[in-house]
Amino acid sequence: MLKIRKVTAADKDKMTDIVKNIWEGNDYFPLVFDEWVKDKPGEFSAAVDEHGMLIGFEKLTMLTPNDAWIEGLRKDMRSGIKGVGRFLTEHIFEVLKKNEKLRTVRFATYYKNVESISLFSRLGFSVIEKRNHLSLKLPRVKLIPKYEKNRAVRGGDPDQIIDFIKRSLWLKKNTNGICFSWVVKPFSENMILKDFVSRGDVLSISENGGIRALCLYTIREKQDLFLSFFEAETPELFLELLKAAKKTAYENGQENLCAVLSQKDRISNMLFKKNRFKSWESEGDFLLFDLPLDRLCH
Repeated sequence: MLKIRKVTAADKDKMTDIVKNIWEGNDYFPLVFDEWVKDKPGEFSAAVDEHGMLIGFEKLTMLTPNDAWIEGLRKDMRSGIKGVGRFLTEHIFEVLKKNEKLRTVRFATYYKNVESISLFSRLGFSVIEKRNHLSLKLPRVKLIPKYEKNRAVRGGDPDQIIDFIKRSLWLKKNTNGICFSWVVKPFSENMILKDFVSRGDVLSISENGGIRALCLYTIREKQDLFLSFFEAETPELFLELLKAAKKTAYENGQENLCAVLSQKDRISNMLFKKNRFKSWESEGDFLLFDLPLDRLCH
């Protein structure tokens, strides 16, 4: 008989042991554990057996008071217990039923994550968008390239940043939200200011008093500088901004640049591929799932 309890800081070693072989030992979970434990609006749930042994866990994150995100479902494969993922997710459903203003319930996964896709499909989720997860491996260097004459600066005028994003093709094509690594957050000015501008995770190039190229980035995985937003008014500015992103990656000890692109954004896909960004295995490998709210009642 499984039971639910909240995850505590004392669970870190056990949970890290559970994920140590996932994604070839590169699971991002240990990097976000402390943040998830402290997250009050959301819930970090553990499934334990009759002996109190932790068997699996899952995270509910409230991206906004109205938008729920499910992530981090993991199970100790050594336990031999079935139905752990369903048990945890149905508990999250019970939590979400109490939110009368709920607008969306979503999650994202890699297209080859067969077990998660099968489970969440049975629970009522369906794919609402496929995006391309592209990456560029940076060559190892002894000295960080200077990229002389590069005009990109860290930060920028907040009003100009918001205005540039609102006018961007990137936002028009990514109507379901902006990727913060494997999380897709609904666009809002407050989100941009809080998650990027206030942290200084912005690169911008200005000409004639206005921004003409802009990058919002996040550092979450061990090796990846994640480009959450990346757009320039010309191919030349795109290349200049990309060099600044590479320098930022080197300065932060990252080995790859990554971006998740809408398949509808042909221009961005073309420019990234022209600059040697490639899919891990296939295009359309980033799957965004949505749950119709009436399924919470079933």
